[in-house]
Amino acid sequence: MISVQGLRKVYRTRFGDKLVLDGVSFELRKGERLGVLGRNGAGKSTMIRLVSGAERPTAGAIDRQMSVSWPLAFGGAFQPTLTGIDNIRFISRIYAQDFESNLAFVEEFAELGPYLREPVRSYSSGMRARLAFAISMIIEFDCFLIDEIGAVGDARFHDRCNYELFEKRGDRAMIIISHDANYIRDHCNRWSLLHEGRLALHDDFEEAYTAYKEAIGASSGTARPLVSRINRGLMIESSQRAALADDRFRVHVQQGDWARDSREWGAAQREYAAALALYPYQRTFWTQLGHVTREDGKYATAECAYRTAVALGAPSDEVDEFLHAVLVQQHDRPADHPIHRFRPGPAGRQAPGKPDVAAFAMLLWQMATLDDEETLEWLRTSESCDQLASGMIADDRFSAGSARPDPDIPAEEGEVPVREWLETIRCLFAPNFDGTGLAEGWRTMQTGAEARRLLAAHGALEHWPLTTAAFLQRGGVSA
Repeated sequence: MISVQGLRKVYRTRFGDKLVLDGVSFELRKGERLGVLGRNGAGKSTMIRLVSGAERPTAGAIDRQMSVSWPLAFGGAFQPTLTGIDNIRFISRIYAQDFESNLAFVEEFAELGPYLREPVRSYSSGMRARLAFAISMIIEFDCFLIDEIGAVGDARFHDRCNYELFEKRGDRAMIIISHDANYIRDHCNRWSLLHEGRLALHDDFEEAYTAYKEAIGASSGTARPLVSRINRGLMIESSQRAALADDRFRVHVQQGDWARDSREWGAAQREYAAALALYPYQRTFWTQLGHVTREDGKYATAECAYRTAVALGAPSDEVDEFLHAVLVQQHDRPADHPIHRFRPGPAGRQAPGKPDVAAFAMLLWQMATLDDEETLEWLRTSESCDQLASGMIADDRFSAGSARPDPDIPAEEGEVPVREWLETIRCLFAPNFDGTGLAEGWRTMQTGAEARRLLAAHGALEHWPLTTAAFLQRGGVSA
């Protein structure tokens, strides 16, 4: 058994003491697999390192009555100047293991080839993790500490890791940390939430997962994403990283994946849409949204999602086949509706996606949403954001004085907050425009023509020739 009592960890920083763990206590017996949920920076890896002995606690006690591994997928125990083989030899001696048989196992399992004869400091992080996992398997610990092993290697390597851990060593104790809640749900028989330095234990996964969602605020509306809005290209690229680092985004995606696996297409659609409301320019999950809506027979919605994914830079070979399929399902010829792919350069020249249609509708028509059938028509006929905006200016709704969405009203679940759209509009048209000024201009703007004046006042249409011409034609507003 492992007994952890009153574990406390404080790191001293130049900004003062940082409390990471505050009175963590639990017991772990043979055959128990404890999954640990918690947001980024909650202290999960710190707790693992303390249990392993790699670090010492500030206070509290850890009583290890069984042998404990180092954190799997953690390469910190290696001597970086030694080769992989020399590290295997060193660890084999420490644990009184046969070096030759250990080397043979690691060579076959880790598949590092000639790199085993190179210094570990030359390895990528993935290679170090593969070596760490393989070496962990040559020593029969009573308790294995698993820290994000699911992030290492391909599907085949994951299957081999899971077989070694959960089939061959299924009677051992384990503590498992992963951002993949599915992994924790499937491989653990006890669960916990680490939040604000304290560990809460649960016997039911759904109970633990509900507490986790509440702790990260997944159900309390949407906060501003940490996305770079210097220009549209950087906004797209930074959205990929920021989304995957956001606990709220991952929760929606995870629940969408579970619903998809259960063929609950409506639930999957709602969860992926909620994730994309947080990060509308995250291309990967536009593809996933396309898949579930296609399965649900919502072909216009699926086509919108696939076209958006391609416009934001998703690889063509991952999307084209499905996009052609939904066109056929709608009795349309793919040749009549070409795909507009991502192209670098100013925002006006880039291919538009559904988030751009929504942003322009809000700016030019004072409308918060469009249905997917109309959105699809704009995406099919607009090769560039400039062409899209000019077409929407030519529409009769451009001069309408309908009520504008209030930026201070919180968004509904699955909807993008108005303030986020204002930031997107600023990024598309006027990256140097003060966001506060845009919000104030938005409050006083009554018609689409006033949108033109607002943008022109800040030199926002330099790379939007079609849009500029459309403004002049509709309102005679000088450039």
